[in-house]
Amino acid sequence: MKERQHVTRLTTGLLFLAFAGFYIVFIVFSSSSINWRGSYTWSTFRSVGNNIAVGHDFFLWRNDGSCRLYFEFGGRVYRDGNEIENLTLAGIDGQKSVCLDPGLAPPPGICVVYSFGLSDDWSFESAMALYGCDVYAFDPSLQFPKMPNNSQRIHYFNIGLGTINTKKDSRGWKMTTLASIRKYLLHSYRPIDFLKIDIEGDEWLILEHMLQDGRSLRSVKQISMEVHLLHSDRLHYYRNLTQRLEDSGYVRFFSRQNRWMKNAYELAWFNVNYSSKGQLPVAMRADGRKEDDLMVNYKFPSIV
Repeated sequence: MKERQHVTRLTTGLLFLAFAGFYIVFIVFSSSSINWRGSYTWSTFRSVGNNIAVGHDFFLWRNDGSCRLYFEFGGRVYRDGNEIENLTLAGIDGQKSVCLDPGLAPPPGICVVYSFGLSDDWSFESAMALYGCDVYAFDPSLQFPKMPNNSQRIHYFNIGLGTINTKKDSRGWKMTTLASIRKYLLHSYRPIDFLKIDIEGDEWLILEHMLQDGRSLRSVKQISMEVHLLHSDRLHYYRNLTQRLEDSGYVRFFSRQNRWMKNAYELAWFNVNYSSKGQLPVAMRADGRKEDDLMVNYKFPSIV
């Protein structure tokens, strides 16, 4: 009897020690600096450049609470069926997050939206037009764009966003810088309420150019950009450009991994220089006239 009690106590003690050891290991592992679920689901940490660990988690981070009210405009439902596994994935793509806080919300009736990259999905542009914005849409790859029904406020240009002005690049597309487009549309001196960039991997060269020229992003209130981490050995470069944008005064209020591309992320920022005291007025030119006054009977110069 005593021997049986001794064996029972010994077994109970061993089970307790095993459970305690497992619990300690679990706590240490789960509270480590690397989120184990995030590492499995999202992250591929690598040593890049000066032995700096750069991970995809950086692009999932956002400043929660910086924008108290944002809304996703546009988007279409897509389905991707896999006949072999009898599995169908469904999700919404094409929607963009817009901060609607005071001072940042596009003012209906007078707001201006620039949209680069369409793929003939006009859902975002149509939603912003219904909201009350003038939408200027650019995509050099569309020969016969399917304009939405409410296209009175949508202005389409068969032009792409580039780092230089050229009538034909290697793909045969007409490309123009953002600063040149703003000058052409007489928007150099007025705020751009929302800038959408969804150009399938070319965004990094464009972002670098805009940060260097110092003019393109002047008075841009919000930016939405789909970023693509196409090369794992350039993660440090991608992160550095993103950090430079944020150091210049843009606050990342939204981030999400793309439903269909594991190395693509939807990011959105607002310009911290626009306070909640109200919208900044349309800027005045050096000669004292508003740019809106020049839109009447004005002959546009050539962009390139």
